[in-house]
Amino acid sequence: MKKRIAFLILFQLLSCKGQDNDNCSKENAYNKVTQIQEVAEAMQLYKNSNQKIIFEIDESVYNKKKYYVIKEEQEGEFHNSVWNIFYVDKKDCSLYYYDTVNGNLLTLEKWRLLGKQDNDKNKIMEETKFTDLFNEGTVIKFTPQDLDKKSPKIQNFKQKLELYENENPLIEDFDNKNLSYLINNETFFDVQYYIDNSWLQYFITKYKVDVSKLNDLMNLSIHQEDFNAVKLLADNGYIISKKDLNILIDTENNIKEKVQENKSDGYESYTITNSKINQISKYLKEKHLLNKIVDPDGYTNLRKDKNTSSEVLQKLKSGEHIEVLNNTGDWFLVKTKEGKEGYIHKSRIKSK
Repeated sequence: MKKRIAFLILFQLLSCKGQDNDNCSKENAYNKVTQIQEVAEAMQLYKNSNQKIIFEIDESVYNKKKYYVIKEEQEGEFHNSVWNIFYVDKKDCSLYYYDTVNGNLLTLEKWRLLGKQDNDKNKIMEETKFTDLFNEGTVIKFTPQDLDKKSPKIQNFKQKLELYENENPLIEDFDNKNLSYLINNETFFDVQYYIDNSWLQYFITKYKVDVSKLNDLMNLSIHQEDFNAVKLLADNGYIISKKDLNILIDTENNIKEKVQENKSDGYESYTITNSKINQISKYLKEKHLLNKIVDPDGYTNLRKDKNTSSEVLQKLKSGEHIEVLNNTGDWFLVKTKEGKEGYIHKSRIKSK
């Protein structure tokens, strides 16, 4: 009998010892991971987003020890993206980061140190591109004035914008061709992007862009029927020329062909209801008629060639209306009311 009692006590002690091996519950392991600063911040950032942070919990053995394996994931439309994998010791809730490259368990301190080193390398090796902010798949309906809003999407964009501006602080760092990404095309039936026009103004102001040189951008704005962009460029000093009106005519002819194709094909590849060509046409023609000489000296010289040494063909009074034929470069080709053609420096022509 004594032997049997001793056996039962020993069995109970061994059973208790076995239970002690798993002192860390699944709930405790989950709480450990979600309390990590980096994880908690991500959960808060995406709390109200469609791409929330979620966790997948499993069990595994590593080096003969039992662990909870907790994957930090971001929900996606078609699949989830795994951000981090953590191992929690089932015995004492010790927490580790799983290095997927080397297959090792790292302490949080080691993980953070490696992460900082990787970030420093990336900052040196990778530059933030304008297309990281705006590209053909971007939809940005918020404005620069909205950057302090707490939306995860806005805050993520703000962070990228600050990186881009810190890496490109000078006027000469900015490529004006970037502005083409800010021109909308809402007449295309399968349009996948939209950028609020306030961002065009933002970068023109930020980098003091000489709008008089943005001929290609005006061309694009007319072709894509972005009426707001057309007006914005003109408001910032772009002078409308007969060359722009010819582009307008080409665009109007292209639209007629697209409308005819709609009828022939039986579906609307060109969205007529979104067309702004009539507003653009009226606006450009009116602005073209407003071009006039503005000179503090009271007059300016119409010259034969594009330089100050060239022959003076005529003196034009300040306030006199002229027709701008070509607005390319620093010297514009113009025609006076008398029908004489010559060149005037762009700084002496305004549209008011």
